[in-house]
Amino acid sequence: TGSMDVPVKRDVFAEYRKGEAAVSPLPLVIANGLMAYLESFPHLCTEQLTSRAFPAMVLGQRSEFGNLSQKDGAVKAQQSFASAVGVLRSRQNAEGGFGQWTASVEADEYASVYAVHMLIEARERGYTVPPDMLAKGNAFLLQLAASPAKDLHDVRSRAYAAYLLTRQGTVTSTYLAALRETLDKKFPATNATTWQKDSIAVFLAASYKMMKDEKQAAKLMDEPLAQLEKRGEPRDQNARYEHYYDPTIRDAQTLYIASKHFPDRARKLSFETLGAMVKTIQAGHFNTHSAAYVILALDAYATQIESKIAGKLSIAEIGKDGKATALTLPQNLIPRVPFAPGTVKLRFGNDSNLTTYFSVAESGFDKAPPMTELKSGMEVIREYVDVEGKPVTSVKVGQELTVRLKFRAIGRDRVPNVALVDLLPGGFEPVLNPIDAPIVQPAKQGAFVNRLGNVGGWNVEYADVREERVVLYGTVGANLSEYRYRIRATNVGTFVVPPAYGESLYERDVQARSLPGKIVVERAGK
Repeated sequence: TGSMDVPVKRDVFAEYRKGEAAVSPLPLVIANGLMAYLESFPHLCTEQLTSRAFPAMVLGQRSEFGNLSQKDGAVKAQQSFASAVGVLRSRQNAEGGFGQWTASVEADEYASVYAVHMLIEARERGYTVPPDMLAKGNAFLLQLAASPAKDLHDVRSRAYAAYLLTRQGTVTSTYLAALRETLDKKFPATNATTWQKDSIAVFLAASYKMMKDEKQAAKLMDEPLAQLEKRGEPRDQNARYEHYYDPTIRDAQTLYIASKHFPDRARKLSFETLGAMVKTIQAGHFNTHSAAYVILALDAYATQIESKIAGKLSIAEIGKDGKATALTLPQNLIPRVPFAPGTVKLRFGNDSNLTTYFSVAESGFDKAPPMTELKSGMEVIREYVDVEGKPVTSVKVGQELTVRLKFRAIGRDRVPNVALVDLLPGGFEPVLNPIDAPIVQPAKQGAFVNRLGNVGGWNVEYADVREERVVLYGTVGANLSEYRYRIRATNVGTFVVPPAYGESLYERDVQARSLPGKIVVERAGK
C-alpha cells in the first residue's frame, strides 16, 4: 500500500529489449511476469509446452493481457494454442498418453493428464480442439484412473485423471472408491505426509462436489484450504520440487479448484492469503508448471471477485538523474505499460485502502556477459581437446575438435530434470556424423574409448543438436559424468567461447556455469 520503489536491475542492449510494468488490486497482475517467463523458456518437454500454451488460452479473452484489440488477441491465442496442439499430437501414442519428448510407448502419466486438462479447458473456452486427440486422451485417463498406484505421486495423477473424467460427465464412483481404499490402507491419516493436505484431496473434493456428495467434498477441502491460508514469508522454503509437485503447485491447484467448484469458500479468502502465495512467487519459488497453474488459479479467482475491485493506481519511471516521469495507464483492471530504456527505478503508487500487487518484466541481452563460474547445486566444466586429448586454444579451418562436457551434482545425490546447454562459438558448426571418433581418456580411470556421446554411464534422456548449440536433458548425479561431441572450424578469426550452462528445469536456484574463453581459427595454409 502507499508507494514502493522497485529497482530495474539489468543493463541490456536496446535490440530485442522488452520492459513492462503492471499494477492492480488483483493478484492476477503477476500473470504478466509469469507469461513473459513462460514465453521465453527455452526448453519444451510436454509439461513445459502445455504450460506455455495455458496463459494465452486462459487470458486470451481478457483485453488487459493483449496489446491488440480483444478480437485480435483471441485470434493470436487460438494460433498459439493450435501450434502447441500440433506438437502434442506428434507426442501422443496409440493409447492416448503423451511422451515427454516423443510419442514413446511408455507415456508420462502426470504430463499426459495435464495435457488433457489443457485440451478440456480449451474446448470449454471455445477453442478448436481435435476430437480424436481428446478422445484418445480420455481413453488414457480411463485406463490410468483404473490402474493401481505405488505411491502418493501415482495416486495424485489418478485423482487428477478422475477429476477430469468427472468434469466431462463420466460417472467415476468406482475410481474414487478405489483411490480412497488405497489411501486409507497405504497412507493413513497418521502418516507424516498425510494426503489430506495434498492436492490429492483437492481433486477428490472437486469430483465429489460434481457427483453431488456435498458433505464429503466440503470435508476434503478443509485441510488444503487451511494450508493455503497459512501466513509466511514465504512458506515451505526447504521443500523441493518432485514429480510435478511442490508447495506452490499445491497452493495454485487448491485456489483453482476452490474458485471453480467452491466459489463461496474462495470469496472468503483474505487478501493476506493471496499475498502469501504471491510472496512465494516473488521469492523465485516457481517453475513452468507452477507458473501456468498460478495463472489458471488467479484467473478463476479473479472471475469470482473482480466485480468488487476498485482502486487509484499509478506508475512512474525514474531515470539516472532522479527525475520521475508518470506513465499513462490504460483504464482497465490490470493496467500494463512499457517503461523506457535507462530507467533505474519504477515507483508504484496506490491511493486506496486495498492491497495492491505489481509486476516488472524485463528481457533482453545483457551488455556485460558473465565472466565467472557459477556453482549452485551443480557444476559444469567444458573444454576443447584435439585427437590426443590435449586442450587447445587455436585450430585451423576445417579441423575438428572434441568438446568434453563434465558435470556433477553438488551437495546432493542427484538433480533430476536437468538441461545442459553448450552454445558454440562463432565460426564453428557441430559435426553430426563424424567419420571417426577421437581417442581420448574418459573422465574415470579405465580403458581408452573410441566413441562420442556419454562417458561413465550417464544416461541422456534427450539430445537436441542445433546449428549453434547442443542441448542435453537428463539426471545429473554426484559422480562426475561426461558427454562428448565434435565441432568443426568453418571461419577464420578470434571467437568468444560462451560459458556452458546447466540448470534444473524445476528448481530455479540450481544452476551451473563454466568459465568463458576464446579460441583462434587460422587459415589452413598457416
